[in-house]
Amino acid sequence: MVNNETTPFANADSDVYGRLEFLQDKPHIVIPSIVIVSIASVAGTFGNILILIAVATHKKLRNTESIFIVNLAISDMFVTAIADPMNIVAKLEGVDFFNSIPKLCQIIGSICTISCVGSLMSIGSLSFIRYIHICHQKLYSKFSTKRNCICLCVGFYTLGVFLVLLNLAGIGDHQFDRKAVLCIWDRMANHTFTIVFSIVLVWVPMILIGVCYSLIFYYVYQHQKHMRTYAINNPLQKQVKVKVGKTFFIVYAVFSVCWIPYALTIVVDHNNSFSQEAHSYIAMWAHLHPSVNWIVYYTTHIHFRKAFNDVLCFCLGLQKRRREGKGDKVNMSNIESAATNKTNM
Repeated sequence: MVNNETTPFANADSDVYGRLEFLQDKPHIVIPSIVIVSIASVAGTFGNILILIAVATHKKLRNTESIFIVNLAISDMFVTAIADPMNIVAKLEGVDFFNSIPKLCQIIGSICTISCVGSLMSIGSLSFIRYIHICHQKLYSKFSTKRNCICLCVGFYTLGVFLVLLNLAGIGDHQFDRKAVLCIWDRMANHTFTIVFSIVLVWVPMILIGVCYSLIFYYVYQHQKHMRTYAINNPLQKQVKVKVGKTFFIVYAVFSVCWIPYALTIVVDHNNSFSQEAHSYIAMWAHLHPSVNWIVYYTTHIHFRKAFNDVLCFCLGLQKRRREGKGDKVNMSNIESAATNKTNM
């Protein structure tokens, strides 16, 4: 193992692993982690690219809410395409690799923080916009403008960058976590700030988002009779609004389930006494959320499902075959019709 005293990384009371040493010492952590993170990285990057292509190519998906969906996909892709592969490198190469490239670990951890802040704030914005859309329709056009949505997205990234810049002032840091064995927020650098970070940027937004969805469900429950009457005259419009709200709620639920254990751990384990297994699996679990959203869209959102199918068929060359098949059916139908007309004559 690498000498702790010469390694400029966080959690100095934990073992520091060199190349392949973590794999040799604790294969029960490394092997499952590499398998799961590899699948998450490939599937998540593929899915987030699919989201961006679907929104760009299908008009029904291009609305003001899609700005936050695109922002969420971009934020998530930073994790699946950059942070996840570097997580695998950390498990295999250990500290040696990051020692050889100065500031690399800080950059990876900073990207992860900025991305996660952008993701949660985008999910929060989707919940608020959906709440306005369903419960206060008259205000929807005022809040949900293209300009407002873009400004909010820029603001999310600005907030994330601001948190990273605080490190330069000695507030918090991003380092190699020796317990989780990856580059991430340094939970031990300033525990007071870690608590503030957890409360202000994780717990408060998640609670507010939960309140928005609770108000939506309460509104739907209180107006069931009216909505049934409305659905008879407008069979799709109101139902689509509620179903899309359910889609975004599931996205929020997935994020919460993934991040709540980590948000609790960094606050509770102020003595760094939790086991390496606990820290490794909890950190890995937190980073799985960016790989799941596209699956949620596909299974719960009819327009995304159609868009994904169209994109995949086009990429696989099936769209042309479909058109040719339809053309053959039309030709056969014309031939049969002509033959019938001759017989009648």
